[in-house]
Amino acid sequence: MSGLETVIINLREAGFMLILLWLLTLSVVYGVLSHIKLPQSLPARGVISIVMAFMVLLAASAGPVAAFISNIITASIMIAFGLIIVMIFLEISGAKVGGEHVFTKHPRFVAGALILLFILIFIGAGGLGLLNIPSIVISDPMLAMAFFLIVMAVAIWVMFKGTGGGN
Repeated sequence: MSGLETVIINLREAGFMLILLWLLTLSVVYGVLSHIKLPQSLPARGVISIVMAFMVLLAASAGPVAAFISNIITASIMIAFGLIIVMIFLEISGAKVGGEHVFTKHPRFVAGALILLFILIFIGAGGLGLLNIPSIVISDPMLAMAFFLIVMAVAIWVMFKGTGGGN
């Protein structure tokens, strides 16, 4: 084996190909943004280029990270679609509290529910594995039982709210 081959093998093992990929992506994105002069700010172009370069690096080098990002995007789209359906049904039903819409009357509850959804999406997409935290295994029977308990709790809450606290 010649000296040049040894150098190339050592550079490949050290991740030089990934560094070249990162630099190539950075320069191409920055060049395109500079050519079309979008955005006007040079630091903004730099930040966009760096972020894009890291995204390409993550997608190319790390299978688990790319799968995690794909799972998060898929789950987020599904949750957003579900939230849109819920909002449509709330609008159709005219759910108002004291003349105000439910979302404007209870903004902290809505924000808390959204934060909880994002945490669940992160866990469901495999985010705990990226943080080296043991994953939570939720079996189908446990999920069905949790769903049943949530539906039961909501039904009881609606029932007691409708009767004025059960008095």
